[in-house]
Amino acid sequence: MRWLPLLLLPSLAHAGFVVEPYLQRASETEISILWESDDGDAELTWGTTEVADTPADDVAWASAGGGTMHAVRLTGLTPGARAWYRVRAGATELGPFDFIAPEPGPTRIVAMSDMQQDGSRPDQFRSVIDDGVLPWLDGDATTADLVLIAGDLVDNGWSYSQWADTFFAPAAPLMRHVPTYPVPGNHEANTPYFFDYFELPTNGTDEHWWHFDHSNVRVIGLDSNTGFVGETQLTWLQGVLEETCADDAIDFVFAELHHPYLSELWLPGENAWTGQVVRRIEQFSTDCGKPSIHFFGHTHGYSRGNSRDDQHLWVNVATAGGRIDRWGEYPQADYTEFVTTQDEYGFVVVDVDDGDEPWFRLRRVTRGDAEIVRDNDVTDDITIRAGNAPPTTPSALAPAGDDAPAPDGLTLVASAFADPDGDGQSAAHWQVSADCSAWDALAFDRWWQDRNEYFDEDRQAGDDLSDAFVDSLEPVTAYCWRVRYRDAGLVWSPWSEPTAFTTGTSVWTSNLLENPGAEQDLDEWTVLEGTVESVESNECAGGTAYEGQRYFAVGGICENESDFGLAEQRQDLTLWIPTIDDGRATARLQGYLSDYGGDDEPGLLLEALDANGAVVASVGPVTSLSPSWVAVDEELPLPVGTRSLRVQLQGTRNDGSDNDSYIDAVSLKLRLDPVGAGDDDDSTDPPDPTNPASNCAGCGAGGNLGWLLLLPLGLRRRTGSARAPQI
Repeated sequence: MRWLPLLLLPSLAHAGFVVEPYLQRASETEISILWESDDGDAELTWGTTEVADTPADDVAWASAGGGTMHAVRLTGLTPGARAWYRVRAGATELGPFDFIAPEPGPTRIVAMSDMQQDGSRPDQFRSVIDDGVLPWLDGDATTADLVLIAGDLVDNGWSYSQWADTFFAPAAPLMRHVPTYPVPGNHEANTPYFFDYFELPTNGTDEHWWHFDHSNVRVIGLDSNTGFVGETQLTWLQGVLEETCADDAIDFVFAELHHPYLSELWLPGENAWTGQVVRRIEQFSTDCGKPSIHFFGHTHGYSRGNSRDDQHLWVNVATAGGRIDRWGEYPQADYTEFVTTQDEYGFVVVDVDDGDEPWFRLRRVTRGDAEIVRDNDVTDDITIRAGNAPPTTPSALAPAGDDAPAPDGLTLVASAFADPDGDGQSAAHWQVSADCSAWDALAFDRWWQDRNEYFDEDRQAGDDLSDAFVDSLEPVTAYCWRVRYRDAGLVWSPWSEPTAFTTGTSVWTSNLLENPGAEQDLDEWTVLEGTVESVESNECAGGTAYEGQRYFAVGGICENESDFGLAEQRQDLTLWIPTIDDGRATARLQGYLSDYGGDDEPGLLLEALDANGAVVASVGPVTSLSPSWVAVDEELPLPVGTRSLRVQLQGTRNDGSDNDSYIDAVSLKLRLDPVGAGDDDDSTDPPDPTNPASNCAGCGAGGNLGWLLLLPLGLRRRTGSARAPQI
């Protein structure tokens, strides 16, 4: 037991009680009941009727906050039977309260986190319980079997009064009927209060990590806080998973810990150690055929994601009271793994069946936000079945054989989705390889899910997942491609048969810009005004690079920040003068823009210049006010007389001390149409892609490198993903 000096007791809801009775550590025949009184005068009686008059001995000790803690371990319970209890502290008696002893069979779990009190909405957690959870349970809390809390129960773990007033008091109507299992968050700060108040399984280490079984579910609690992450806990976890794999009575594993591996709403909250946990549980599910979930919090909003290759869910069960992390407020990213992220209050309900074909159903129940109140609407609903039959193997339709698609503008097309047990489709995974028998070194490897609800928009709306746009292959090169489909229960079909094809000549040149993503500091870029920096991901409290390790901070975030930043790079076009002056050249500007919180304004500008450096045509500046990476894709037909191109990076500070204008992955390409495409020249034969000089009469020995528009572009599909989690 760890002790603190005597502090003033918090205000009491009922005289004699500091914390009203609540349930802990239940098994089929035993359960613990704890409470805190303001002195040692207390007792508990219980029974199988509401009379509840059988006395039970309690263990009492001085609480970490200066009151008296009491714990009663009831034994001899009948699995599945209802029991009642009463508790007296001083002159006040509470009860009778009922509970149901655990038994094998269907299980209902309520999961939530981050209920620490928000000063602007101090009653939010109480509302989540009284207006959300209890009505969802039809007013009978005993219809739930377990409550899991993924950390941050209070705002300040060292504040004694917060435990009673902002956590236990609002949670009492639920916790007096249902055993509750929390894990510590960062706001608990590893204080004695957490470990004094909760009686958790002792099969791990000092209640920091533990596990228990309820029916066919194994629940694992972990501590993701600094000082406890490391190999010791991971080794323990691996041992528990190996035991679980061999245990035929367990069908599912649900783990809970506080910190996310990936977080769409709040990138600074990501924790790389959690990623090690996730990888171990993923491997367990695949090797053992037992689906799994890891619940987490820390980011104040709901997210549900899925591992790509494994039957494993990632579920952020926040926020049950802590101030919402709003879209546009922090560095954010759209991760392929997540199908939905919502900045809202709410909780999660998981129903589990242990029949011959076990399954679980997870639902998100939302309470809305400060602007839009929602009354227990279900915004996410997924059912996972153990032993689920895979979808039908898809067929690769096109390209195939003698097709010669443009390497930077082709669309992979597959057959329609089909599933033997009627499940819908949830994802498609596409791969392109240079070798039909080798799929470890890939030219293209992408997967998309059926939903991508991000920043209040479903970015996958209307996509039937039967095709994929590819713009990154080499010209005149042999490839193979394949696809697999996933059903709504997260089971993949076998891969389609590899299908061979050869690309044609390229539509666009390669990127004409040097150092397009700041990976070589500011080499090749000329700073014209203010501060421009090459910044590593998460350096100086900035964002995460769109690709690679660095990005441009135009205006500066590390030092000498300026209200406006400007840098440029020029590209000489002498090589392509004849094609330009024939009116057959188009420039294409691409890149990605973001900022920190949606206020500062990055921009990209493309200008065509004549021989004297005068601007003869331009596009942009294209700007964005978004903390997520936003793609820029603009084309500029080059006027006769164009002799060079100028690309400018711009950043304008609209708010705050830093100029958080971020730019990455800038690209400048040319499209050179063949002779005969829009003019009166009789020569319409396509040039020889193996002979650059044939593509541009009069261009000199360098030619124009065989970049021709031969085929139309397909439907373009783009998603951004930045991955640089930190502890």
